[in-house]
Amino acid sequence: MNKLFSSVILAIWLSTPIFAQSPCNPHPLFNVLPQHSISGCEEKEYDNIQVDYTDKDGTWIQYERAGYFLKTYYTFDGEWEKRPSNAMIFQNYIHAVTSKGGTVIHRSNSNLFLHFKSEGESWYVHIQSDQSGTFSVSCVREENMNQYIVLSAEDIDREIKATGKALFYGIYFDTDKAYIKPESKATLEEMAKYLNSNLNVKVYIVGHTDNTGTLEHNQKLSEERAKAVINALTTDYKIPSENIEAKGLGPLSPIASNLDEEGKSKNRRVEMVLR
Repeated sequence: MNKLFSSVILAIWLSTPIFAQSPCNPHPLFNVLPQHSISGCEEKEYDNIQVDYTDKDGTWIQYERAGYFLKTYYTFDGEWEKRPSNAMIFQNYIHAVTSKGGTVIHRSNSNLFLHFKSEGESWYVHIQSDQSGTFSVSCVREENMNQYIVLSAEDIDREIKATGKALFYGIYFDTDKAYIKPESKATLEEMAKYLNSNLNVKVYIVGHTDNTGTLEHNQKLSEERAKAVINALTTDYKIPSENIEAKGLGPLSPIASNLDEEGKSKNRRVEMVLR
């Protein structure tokens, strides 16, 4: 039997955190462990975790997942002699994930790789610890890279003229929330440029979700998100309110199958539809 070993490579696609001045907000599934404090964090629109290892049977395994990226650093504040072992740290995270139906993908002395789904989103978690009680937790919400391509005002104009609508994947919300996250700014700016250059055009801003949850909840959530977009456009970019109207369709107009995460991620979108 080959010796079990693991190597973990974190490939950085975007080197600058998108919230350099924001407070650290770890993934809500995970609590801060006793006698630990958060010493730093990174948050990026798109980053890549790659975990390579040889399993007990000598088979080479490679996992690579990319998407929205959140990394939190934890420092042990207690007495050195009473620092927790890696096994204790890992067990806390294993319990949190498996209690939600998640799985352990790989575990070694210093690395732990987990997967779970929450609110229809697929998350991968990598924990690294050096036996000092200090450790890091990297979380990736799996997404397709094309969701991060920002349509320009010119692109929006072409899409509207060709199909009567434009699709946006660059407007970001926390799970089950209607508050627009700051990294949505680039997409909102291009939407505003198009609307300000076409003041004779009237459009619907339409929110869409996947089919996770009840129909009533998703319709309400999608409309609240559409209203949040309109509020941003009218307040921050001075778009005339009479030119834009909010609608929420929830899961009623999918553009892909909701049977897998890739399809669900395509269905979670905002559209600008010509009135």
